[in-house]
Amino acid sequence: MRILLTLFCFLCTTHGIIAQGIKGSWFGSADVLLGGSHNNYLVELDLKQNNNEVKGIISYYFRDSYQSFYVKGTYNQRTREVLIKDVPITYFRASASNGVECIMDLRAILTASRVSTSIKGVFTTQGKYKYTCPDIAFDFVYGEALNTDSLIDKFAAIKKIWRPSEEDVVVNDPKVYVPDSVDLKVKEPSAEKMEAQKILEEFTKRKEVVGKEIWVYSDSLRLTFYDNGIVDGDSISVFFNKEPVSTHQSLSERGIVFYTVLDTTKEYNEISMFAENLGSIAPNTALMVLTDGVNRHEIFLSSSLTQNSTIRIRRKR
Repeated sequence: MRILLTLFCFLCTTHGIIAQGIKGSWFGSADVLLGGSHNNYLVELDLKQNNNEVKGIISYYFRDSYQSFYVKGTYNQRTREVLIKDVPITYFRASASNGVECIMDLRAILTASRVSTSIKGVFTTQGKYKYTCPDIAFDFVYGEALNTDSLIDKFAAIKKIWRPSEEDVVVNDPKVYVPDSVDLKVKEPSAEKMEAQKILEEFTKRKEVVGKEIWVYSDSLRLTFYDNGIVDGDSISVFFNKEPVSTHQSLSERGIVFYTVLDTTKEYNEISMFAENLGSIAPNTALMVLTDGVNRHEIFLSSSLTQNSTIRIRRKR
């Protein structure tokens, strides 16, 4: 009787896990199926499901870089098979982390037990490149984002938002001795600085619309921007505390990634999206995914030529 009861509980638990489908967050590593190769990818897959259609974001770390893409696919609820086509994966022998990419299809099967739920499968290469880019096997486990997002500090140190140029001078003491041999002629501002200043002036003229207030656990954040819906040529600038972080960024299914550190002297920090155009379909819309190493937030932003979209960030103490 006890054995039957245990078996019944096991079957109910397993059925409940599989019944939930593929929706959720999945994490793990992917390994190149090639003898002597030890190149692997640390992958994060966040999916939403509507009947047999799935969509979401796939992200991975490889070497010293982070890549993120908006993806769509299918899930067969009867066979528990997952198919996501056209995922760009950095070639495992690329000399640089942003080098050649292999366009691959993710094929996997959802498996469940009382111990864990996972999706196992391979990234397979399409067409004429199938002999150049070997298959990449993976085993992703359902769960929280702790393993991958704990790496945010490491990659925030690699991905600098701002670096001093030759024209930037930091002075701590206003009484600075300047030798007579130094040329004190004022340098003309660079074209990039003039363009950033122009965008900043336009940014301050537009109405600020604060959409959400997010509480975070860490002062290190990862921000990823995607086009929300049809890729229609939207271009944006990103502002952090009303200062431009990056300009002329085209939104697409490929994530635009920023790393930033909160200013803890402020009551709250602000992230703003400035529309440089409206694309072919107004207004300018984006999906921003914010990760603080503990939680992951999806925020939809919409801006126009008269208003900026802003969210406020508060740090939990």
